[in-house]
Amino acid sequence: MNDDIATILRALEQEDYPRVHRFDRGDVFRQRIAILPSAFNPPTLAHLRLMELARELDDIVGSAALLSTRNVDKGIYGADLADRVGMLLALHGPRGDFGVLASNAARIMDQARALREQHSGIGFDFVVGFDTLVRVFDRSYYDNMPRDLEFFFSHHRLIATNRAEWTVEEVHAFLDRPEVRDFAALVIVRELDPEPAQFSSTAEREALEQGAKPRALPPEVLDYIQCRGLYRDDETSPAK
Repeated sequence: MNDDIATILRALEQEDYPRVHRFDRGDVFRQRIAILPSAFNPPTLAHLRLMELARELDDIVGSAALLSTRNVDKGIYGADLADRVGMLLALHGPRGDFGVLASNAARIMDQARALREQHSGIGFDFVVGFDTLVRVFDRSYYDNMPRDLEFFFSHHRLIATNRAEWTVEEVHAFLDRPEVRDFAALVIVRELDPEPAQFSSTAEREALEQGAKPRALPPEVLDYIQCRGLYRDDETSPAK
């Protein structure tokens, strides 16, 4: 199955235009869906909790994890992209309550464009931690930030949460900045529980590489990692 996923991802990466591919066989998207864009390297309990928080909103009827084949700040390291999709599908299997997507677009703005064009009539909101929220309002990622943000927020909302050292109060303070204030009404702030707020994929990778017991991985993800030999600090790992 991973070979098939890798083939699809390679084709997606070769597209010049923003595109999204759906890997799971869940229900057709309807009404309004919360999208969690992330590297999922690996998926953690925090990712699951973020999608759960989004689904608690009255007008959200479903959620989806979206893996990008490109990243605005980082290269690809750790697990390869096909294995990241594989881990998400392993999580989706027993739950079935979220979709599994991949996009060739790095920016949320472009991911949103692909989703609108490929799923006409469906509303999409994006779930972001504080670090991603800050990047959304960073001028270095835009040619014309006011124009792009106006267009994005005319179709989408952000669902923003605290993360690690950043509190909910700091999220609200950020939304009161002059360059953000005009869009603050379209950013829904939700508090992530203290424990999952501390979880990170980086810490889980480091624990696995050192042979320590990870503390924030769903059992399905840990089983997949062990079966595939991912994140091992040796030359036999397919992630190397």
